[in-house]
Amino acid sequence: MSQNDYQEALNFLPILHFDRRETIPLRAIGYTVFHETSPSISFPGRKVQVREGETAIEYAYYWDYDIQHMYDLEHIWVWLDEGHHPVRAQGSFHGKYLNLFGEGLEMLQPDGGHIHAFCQPGKHAFLPSGDLFCLVPGWFESCNTESGGPVLLGSPFSAAHREDARDAFRPTAEDHLHSIGYIRSHLAFEPSLSFREDSCSEVPLMTWAELQERIPSWIFDECRRLPESMA
Repeated sequence: MSQNDYQEALNFLPILHFDRRETIPLRAIGYTVFHETSPSISFPGRKVQVREGETAIEYAYYWDYDIQHMYDLEHIWVWLDEGHHPVRAQGSFHGKYLNLFGEGLEMLQPDGGHIHAFCQPGKHAFLPSGDLFCLVPGWFESCNTESGGPVLLGSPFSAAHREDARDAFRPTAEDHLHSIGYIRSHLAFEPSLSFREDSCSEVPLMTWAELQERIPSWIFDECRRLPESMA
């Protein structure tokens, strides 16, 4: 990735809307800039379609936790026209992806080139309006009475998606138990569906290759930290 790609990713970084009671901070954002149709590395199974004259920016958002497991990765894709204006955007939703802007959807217009996306409380999937999370069964309970979960070995870090056919990290049974207990005791909350805007300008922005390299060590460090924090 070039310096120009970094600047473009920074210039069009989406504005996120977080629940005001959200307990899990966003740790880092990885980016990939597509100048032609190509497979996504951070979202296995997806080919990012780029029309003639367009550029696509893929943002991979990493949290140490989802409210129901350790490790969380969600995505936003922003397409720019030849004049470098956002023309459409999509956001990931638990392994799928949905429209956020464009394609006839005009919920929130781009703000100075930055599209808007609402982040599901605790779960961090993206929709174009916060009210829409009420359509998700159990959205409220997942953050409190149904909170807690193991260390998730998600794609693209599982053996099925790696060239060496080995898992990037291998949590133990104790790691899973610590993750469940920590989430329930420290991160569970009652979401408000009142949202605050965040430009995410203070969150580290790096290439996907850099973020991909760091995540396994962050998971390892967190698994080592939990026994001490809960002692």
